[in-house]
Amino acid sequence: MSLYPTSFDKDDLLKCSRGELFGEGNAQLPAPPMLMMDRITDISGDGGEHGKGHVVAEFDITPDLWFFDCHFP
Repeated sequence: MSLYPTSFDKDDLLKCSRGELFGEGNAQLPAPPMLMMDRITDISGDGGEHGKGHVVAEFDITPDLWFFDCHFP
């Protein structure tokens, strides 16, 4: 069992974008619309091919997302 969370939901990601998840002075995610993920389903500090960390995130795609108009006017 991990000492740290292994997943984060949308509310957690939004808290992180405001600096409320890990405390002041720690890294923050970008806020919407640049926060381009809806959840982190798996995260570890020692996973991945080289044992340096691993993150699996998901993003719910909808036709009204801002970047579609930018790239496909």
